Formats: sequence, C-alpha cells, structure tokens
Amino acid sequence: MKALNEKQRRFVLALYQVKPGHGAQVKAARLAGYGTPNSSAASWAALASRLIHDEKIQAALREHDQKVLRAAAPRALRALHGMVEDPDHKDHARAVGMVLDRTHPVETVHHVRSEQRHVVVASEEVLARIRAIAGAVGLDADAMPAIIEADYQDITDEANGESDGSS
Repeated sequence: MKALNEKQRRFVLALYQVKPGHGAQVKAARLAGYGTPNSSAASWAALASRLIHDEKIQAALREHDQKVLRAAAPRALRALHGMVEDPDHKDHARAVGMVLDRTHPVETVHHVRSEQRHVVVASEEVLARIRAIAGAVGLDADAMPAIIEADYQDITDEANGESDGSS
C-alpha cells in the first residue's frame, strides 16, 4: 500500500466497502475521489478498469487480502474448534478430517530410478572427423590432448544388491 498515492489507497479500501457486483469498481473510484460530477458512464468505466488493472493496485489488493485473512484466522479456528467438539454438528467429520489433514498430512514417497548407458566409441572414423573439424576452425590437431582410456568396475549398491548401471 505504501507504493500507492492517497487516492489509489482510498480506491483499494473502498473496494472492500462497496457491495460486490456490477459497478462496484466505479463506485469505489467515486468514493476514492476520482472523476468529476460531469464524468460519463463510459469514462467512469474506463477509469475503474484502468485502476483495477494497475500493477501497484493489484499488489496492494493482495497485501490487504492477506491482512484480512490473517485477522480472520482466530475466528475461523474458533469456529472449526466448535465443529470438532460438537459430534452432532452436520460437518463434524469434515472438520475433524480438515484438522487431521493439516496436522498429520498424508505423505507419499516415490522412488525413481533412472538408468542410462552411454557407449562412446572413438573409432578412427570419429577421430578423423574430429581432426578435420579442428583443422577447419584453425586448431592444431596434433596439439589436441590424447583420448583417455580407463578401466572401470561395476559397483553394487549393498542396500538393495543392484548395480549402479555403470558400464
């Protein structure tokens, strides 16, 4: 709300005071002090539309919504508590489920195993192509590092007795 000027602040607060529905944004603009007594319906509509779509006003609306919701939380919790404590309430089971879902949420665990095997064959044809490309871009093919050959060993995961997929 601090990013808004005084009229914009009044517009945001007026949106929470006017009856929702057709023309609510125009009414809020009037309450905030926008327009003139001679403003046409079309100019009021355009003004209200411009205001409600303004990014700073949208941010202020979100900020105010959060304040209102946080302020209502104690009353909502009190009402929920009353429903949980009254086994004859028609929504007693739903209220109990709601509390349990939020205090002890169901956890789902997924185990994903991905195995990919890459086989790189440095044949003479491939090496000749690499040397040709290096020469085409001005690199000295004889100064290129040698291909690294290595030995490896499959390692078994002791917890489940499976290979790690290396080859």
